[in-house]
Amino acid sequence: MDKADAISEVKQKLADFLKLSSRRNTPERNQLLEVIYSSEEPVSAEELSHKMADDNRFRISRATVYNNMLLFESAGLVRKVFIDGKVLFERTDRNRGVIRLICGVCGKEVEMNNDKMRRLISEMRTRRFTVMGWVLTLNGLCAKCSADLKRKQKRLNKTDNRK
Repeated sequence: MDKADAISEVKQKLADFLKLSSRRNTPERNQLLEVIYSSEEPVSAEELSHKMADDNRFRISRATVYNNMLLFESAGLVRKVFIDGKVLFERTDRNRGVIRLICGVCGKEVEMNNDKMRRLISEMRTRRFTVMGWVLTLNGLCAKCSADLKRKQKRLNKTDNRK
């Protein structure tokens, strides 16, 4: 499935959801959803607002973006993620889960692909709950920050031993 087909499918899911919940399907909502699904990375409400104004000639406020993100989240089309203390939004196509490794010192973020973990989560039984997607965040230290920390500890130990 190419990108245009995926976006078309997601827009149809939105249209179905809006019809079921008695809400209007507006060009702005469709364009906002397209902007999110065109982005490979999670984006903030402010970035979405700017992209909408720059690329698509639709000027919408951050409040409108947030309101629509809540709507898209209810429809299972977007998920909210928290990175570096910021609220970001990302697409949930193909119900794939995301495993993120985040360094607590420099904030570097890496997505990890672990088929065994994905399989375990997909086989997990949940009562009275339908999993629409998931994000597993592992916080720690990247290799560079870990090495820097060890060097600093060695220096401190050397100065303590000299006293």
